[in-house]
Order: sequence, then C-alpha cells, then structure tokens
Amino acid sequence: MVKTTEAKQVCHAASPLLYPELDFEIKSCGTYTREDFLEVLSRIAFEQEFANTGGKTHQLNRNEPVDVTSTARNPLGKSLLYHLRNLEADAIDEQFDGVRDDLFEVLRKRRLLTSCVDVAIDLHEWRFYGSAETDHVLVTYPDQETNRTYCFATLCIVAPRTRFTLAVLPLEENGFRAKREAVRTLLDTAQQYISLRHISISTVASTRSTLSQNWNSSVSITSFVRVRAKE
Repeated sequence: MVKTTEAKQVCHAASPLLYPELDFEIKSCGTYTREDFLEVLSRIAFEQEFANTGGKTHQLNRNEPVDVTSTARNPLGKSLLYHLRNLEADAIDEQFDGVRDDLFEVLRKRRLLTSCVDVAIDLHEWRFYGSAETDHVLVTYPDQETNRTYCFATLCIVAPRTRFTLAVLPLEENGFRAKREAVRTLLDTAQQYISLRHISISTVASTRSTLSQNWNSSVSITSFVRVRAKE
C-alpha cells in the first residue's frame, strides 16, 4: 500500500492519534469491522483511490476472492461509503477536532512546535452536480455544466515542501461578508494552537486591509490571486 519507508513511518506514527478518534457507528452484526474501514481509508488517502478500488485491493491483499473485472460496486467500499454518508456533520467535525487536539498535545510535549509559523488561507469551490438543497451547496456562476458549488475555506500551515491543514470551514453564503467572517473564524481557531508570523490570503476570500485593522503589526500579511489553468 505505502511505497516508501518514510510513508510507512508516518502511518505508524499517526495511527495511534488518528484511529482512536474515528467512529463509524458500526453495529455489532455488521459484515465489516472498524479495522477494515480504517485500512481502506488509509489506502485511498495515500493512493488517492476511490473507495471501490481501495476496497478491492484491501480484500486482494488478504487473499479474499474478488472479481477485479466486475463493474459492480465492491461490497466493502460500498459499506464504507454507507457508514460515512450516515454520519452527522457535527460528528465528523468532532472527530477532526479530536485528532487535531491530540496531535498538538504531542507536539507540545515533544517541543516540536516552532515559535511562529506561516499560514495560508484559501477559498475552495468544488463544482457540484446534485441538488441545490444539499447542505453547504451554494448557487454561483455557471461553469463546468453546473451553477452549484460546495464552497469552503481552509487555513494551512506552510513550510518548504509541506502544507498542513489546520482548520476547515464550510461557507453558508457566497458574499464578501460571509467570506470575511470565515477568515476571521479560521484565524481565531489557528491562534488556539500556533503563533502567527505571516498570513497569505486569497484575494477571493478577503482583503488585506480588512485583516490589517485587526492584527498586530508583527504579523505580516500578503494577498494572492489563484488562477485556474485552462484544460
């Protein structure tokens, strides 16, 4: 599953923090176990596979009979998606927050946190083809054959060849005020864990002048424009 020694070491180190926080609400009579889901999730995260492929590969690795030529959905992958789909959004948020809290507790104990870090804030719009009534889906300008998008903002710690997502916030509205408030919420969350040195922020998400009024002069701020490459 994992091709490099470094990646295997990351898996080994991260699993005690990540796995205990994940709860799929599996019933005792379920066909698949929590461990099955954890293995598939780990695989598709590293290999960037779909759940269907990850489920097949996991079962092949355990020498279970799998028809790799079948176009039917893999039962293990299908079961994983079913359980994820039935989780409440708040439950997923709590699991994410639990992993983050545990991680930073370990970093502090081992004194691995630097005094100040650089962060980047960006706005993401994933085109959506389902119902406009879906939670967190907004109506926007037409593109890629749809006018619906799943819109969310992220705050990442950035370092050379490294990008760590510290906070994610779905947007309920698409206006400037909603984006500005999202940026402020992300920064408030970030300050619970780190000290800021520099903030890079997408001009789509907010303006530099707005942030400059609310931050100490020791924190530098730059803005950038994200350009989508032509296909």
